[in-house]
Amino acid sequence: MCKITHKLEAISRIISPIALALALSSCMIIPSVLRTSQSDITTPALESSTFYLLKAEDSTGKRKVDWYLLALKALIKEKQFVQSDVLISHLSKLMLTQLQLSEWQLNRAKLIQQKGQPQIAIDNLNFSPSWQLPNLQYKRYYLLEAELYQTVGNLPSSLLSYTEAYPYLAETFEKEQNCERVWALLLQMKPNELKELAEHSNKILSAWVKLMILLHQYDGRPAEQQYALNTWLIENRGLPTNQYLPKNLKRLQAMNIIRPERIAILLPLSEQFSAQGETIRNGFIQALLDNKNSENPATMFYDTNAMSMTEIVSKMKSNGVQFVIGPLQKDKLDSFLIASQHAYPTLALNIPQDATIKTNVCFFTLSPEQEAEQAALHIAQNQHRYPLIIAEDNQFGHRVSEAFSRKWQEITGHTAEKAFFKNLATLHKTVQQVFGLTESQSRIQQLRQILDLDIEAEQRSRRDIDAVYLIANTSELTLLKPFIEVAINPNVKPPKLYASSRSNNRLNGVDKVGELNGIEFSEMPLLVKKDHPIFVRFHQMWPELGNGMTRLYALGMDAYSLIEALPQMQIFPEYRFEGQSGMLSLGDNCIVHRTVSWVMHGD
Repeated sequence: MCKITHKLEAISRIISPIALALALSSCMIIPSVLRTSQSDITTPALESSTFYLLKAEDSTGKRKVDWYLLALKALIKEKQFVQSDVLISHLSKLMLTQLQLSEWQLNRAKLIQQKGQPQIAIDNLNFSPSWQLPNLQYKRYYLLEAELYQTVGNLPSSLLSYTEAYPYLAETFEKEQNCERVWALLLQMKPNELKELAEHSNKILSAWVKLMILLHQYDGRPAEQQYALNTWLIENRGLPTNQYLPKNLKRLQAMNIIRPERIAILLPLSEQFSAQGETIRNGFIQALLDNKNSENPATMFYDTNAMSMTEIVSKMKSNGVQFVIGPLQKDKLDSFLIASQHAYPTLALNIPQDATIKTNVCFFTLSPEQEAEQAALHIAQNQHRYPLIIAEDNQFGHRVSEAFSRKWQEITGHTAEKAFFKNLATLHKTVQQVFGLTESQSRIQQLRQILDLDIEAEQRSRRDIDAVYLIANTSELTLLKPFIEVAINPNVKPPKLYASSRSNNRLNGVDKVGELNGIEFSEMPLLVKKDHPIFVRFHQMWPELGNGMTRLYALGMDAYSLIEALPQMQIFPEYRFEGQSGMLSLGDNCIVHRTVSWVMHGD
């Protein structure tokens, strides 16, 4: 059994009784031979805090402080924060060398960080300019500072700290990782923030910021971005970071960007869906005419209702087509993919049943499922917990409500309740059932029969539903809203009502419909602002066409813009392209995602 000496009594003044008990129980396993690396204060703590504290009691002077600093590291690692605070306070009263002071500061900041106080950790991290320290300490200092600034949302300061760390990085992996971090932060920064940093005295930071500004200048034009990157590399050939370009920039540099000179547009231009096909075509042509930045490709339109896909593919070969947009209908798309054997880079305007990765094909459509998924995210962000989905009892209603449910489950881990109505005549009954009024009335009737009394009682509605997502057109919505309002008891907070863009199927943008006031719905930006130049021009040219056709016109315009933007979206997964139909980004399986706006009926 270990003998308790005056040395252990000294330890108890620094560590808690719990740690002292650990010391007693573990004294039999203390190694007899001390390895040199165990006493290097700049390395991670490999032993227990008890081990280091006992070593400190066996030492004096500078070596004693070294052991205390290693003990502090171990205590933080063990999450013994109270004991860590005690030891930090004890060390602050001792005479420390510059290296020991730097280690004390770093570990104090790490402790405060682990307590969830990053700003206080930043305030307590301040190396003296007069210190002469090993590179390792400066590396740790700047990387920790960068991490803390990023945590508090101060991206410019985080960027500066990461770039300040670069000269002290020794390993290739560290340098590559550092450049990736810098680039990831630059991608998150706003244009005004980038401009402020462009002339910074730190040459590495200034050069990176200027490159990001250049690439933003050519958004949606990857060929110009590639040229700008290569020019930047030549102009900054002495920059040490150039040999450690982030992966996205390496892909841009190596990419063989080919501008298609001949494009095929596959749309229904006769018979069924010809009105939709013509509207998409008009949007595409308008975007082509509006483009003043580069030479436009030769464009050929093929009527998918007038020719078979085999005939169309044969004509495309004869015409030297290099890029395809369409088809629009799902069955035509399936036939085209088989007939073409994925020989052409294609932006399909629908999504096939099997949308797994297909060579040379991306997908872009006005997907109601994507809209429903965004509704789930929006409703969750608005702090609702118990949403109800009401939709028509058909294939469309079930498909879209299922998309909402999947996303809600993914976000919250809970299941969203669903209710379906057969037609307009059954709307009232559906609302009464889902809000519990039918069940409440049934209980009242049972009570009257049991008591054999004509008692007075009021139906009680459910109290748990705090949001309702309505997948309905304007006619259905004008009935659903008052039915829901009547179904809710006066003393119950009514649920917030949300709707899809189907509720805005008017002739001219967002009309004020009194019955719909207060309902928040999703819509593409083009339809939210009636003074939008493209919206105004569209309705001047086709005043008889409603919002549904306006959306297809926007789809056609964005399809043209995506010809050039798609390569950039494939290189930079975080890239967002501001289209007429919404903010566009690229998701899994090369499916273009469209982020919609939210607006209130009545605004």
